[in-house]
Amino acid sequence: MGANTLKRFVPAVDWLMQYDCRALPADLLAGFITAVLLVPQGMAYATLAGLPPQVGLYASVVPPVVYALLGTSRTLSVGPVSVAALLVANALASSSAGAYLADALLLAAMSGVVLLVMALLRLDVLVNFLSHPTLSGFTSGAAILIILSQLSNLLAISAPSSESGVEMTLSLVNHLPNFDPLTAALGGAGVALILLARAPLVTLLVRMGVSENGAHIASRAGPLAVIAVLTLCVGVFQLDQKGVAVVGTLPKGLPSPSLDFLRFDRVLELLPSALMISLIGYVESISVAKVLAFRRRQKLNNNQELIALGASNIAAAVTGGMPVAGGFSRSTVNFSAGARTQLAAIVTAVLVGLVALFFTPLFYHLPKAALAAIIVVAVSSLLDWRGLVNAWRYDKADALTLLVTFAGVLLFDIEIGLLLGIAAGIGVFLWRSSRPHTAIVGRIPGTEHFRNVKRHHVETWPGLVLLRVDRSLFFANINYVDDLVAEQVAEHPQLKHLVIICSAMNSIDYSAVEALDQLADSLHRAGISLHLAEVKGPVMDRLERYGIERWLAPGKVFLSTEEAVQYLKDN
Repeated sequence: MGANTLKRFVPAVDWLMQYDCRALPADLLAGFITAVLLVPQGMAYATLAGLPPQVGLYASVVPPVVYALLGTSRTLSVGPVSVAALLVANALASSSAGAYLADALLLAAMSGVVLLVMALLRLDVLVNFLSHPTLSGFTSGAAILIILSQLSNLLAISAPSSESGVEMTLSLVNHLPNFDPLTAALGGAGVALILLARAPLVTLLVRMGVSENGAHIASRAGPLAVIAVLTLCVGVFQLDQKGVAVVGTLPKGLPSPSLDFLRFDRVLELLPSALMISLIGYVESISVAKVLAFRRRQKLNNNQELIALGASNIAAAVTGGMPVAGGFSRSTVNFSAGARTQLAAIVTAVLVGLVALFFTPLFYHLPKAALAAIIVVAVSSLLDWRGLVNAWRYDKADALTLLVTFAGVLLFDIEIGLLLGIAAGIGVFLWRSSRPHTAIVGRIPGTEHFRNVKRHHVETWPGLVLLRVDRSLFFANINYVDDLVAEQVAEHPQLKHLVIICSAMNSIDYSAVEALDQLADSLHRAGISLHLAEVKGPVMDRLERYGIERWLAPGKVFLSTEEAVQYLKDN
């Protein structure tokens, strides 16, 4: 196997061969800082998925190493993520307690297989069907569901779980009188301390003379410090004996690779959820990876990202972990901490592995309310209210797509909400496509520039109408153009020539050509000639194959609008 072929299948070979030892301190520091964040997050997201906390640690050891070898992003941090954890919890709501963990591992493996199949079929373009308003509405709705699901742990309320945000809210309200004040105090303290460890701590440290970079590094340790403080409080004051729920005994070490989770009778039932987890995980990963790669002028291979994430999820399943993806907050921390290559991710994985091997007994008194606090603060950044306001100001149809997705996630469940958002986004696109922007244009005096008669002072001619259509023509919008032409014919009794300016048309499908043929014939019978101007080469090639000279005659095709005007204005 040649070096180029090896680089193609294992992109890590490229950065390993060119590794600059001067980047080693930055990679080591970034790996350590990300590990400090990933340990509490991994355990928290495992509990969000309804899994033992150590499963989140397992998913943070081997999968990041696999991605480091196969991925094309230098700074993406792969591991458990909040939305995937929520999807796992929803998918396994009906699983028995004995089969829950095995089903979660099977979901990870199936998600990996789905991603690999997508890579094989070059289906990375599927993400183009998820518009920004759809993703914004989805993540905002999911964030609220996650926060609602964690209120029971923050307040020690034994509220039954549900996939509907409305049902979850009603259940929490009904059980609110039964909350535990001690647990609520710990959970509230955890939320407050984590929030204080962000901007307020950075500001305080900078004022004390600490460098801004050092202040941000200290801030990243906030969640782990909160875990340490609250765990110490529970242990010292024996709060677990006073009703505070704790993590309890966590097994020390890492599980042996195994395929015992494979149960083919569960595949069909879990397949829709696996498809959703893989699609959302890929979109989340590629979105943050592109942002970070752009900042350093690096290039990503979308299809290779499918392979890397697919292999990472399969590795997670085999090594006892939950589904994984690139996390936005962790990747940003990794990038900001100075990570230059995926060596930082390998360092993170090694440190998390050491925690799982030797330090899990330290988490015995870790209150579940502390993990819930980490989740609540982490996902609060997913609430995109500003996106809704901006979308409403810019385009109310896009804002409607966001609201439909958001409402679907909260009123029904996370999968139905996403499907509704996709349907709404496609519906908006089809509606816009069926009503293309058009303009009757005239010539700006003394120039060869043609502009909308409603926006500019322009020259026009009684027997000539220039119609610019600013979209490709196809079966869904040709009738709209046909109706517009009919209006112009009715409004201009002296009309002899109608020119359709095709500068914005990249294609004209067969239905549209047939309609133009009929339109030319109808206009000809009314004593009006139909002409085309500024037709692009590929479009003209297809029109010639259809026999444009035959059906357009006596109309002509002009190279430019100015040429059409010079030829037709006096005829």
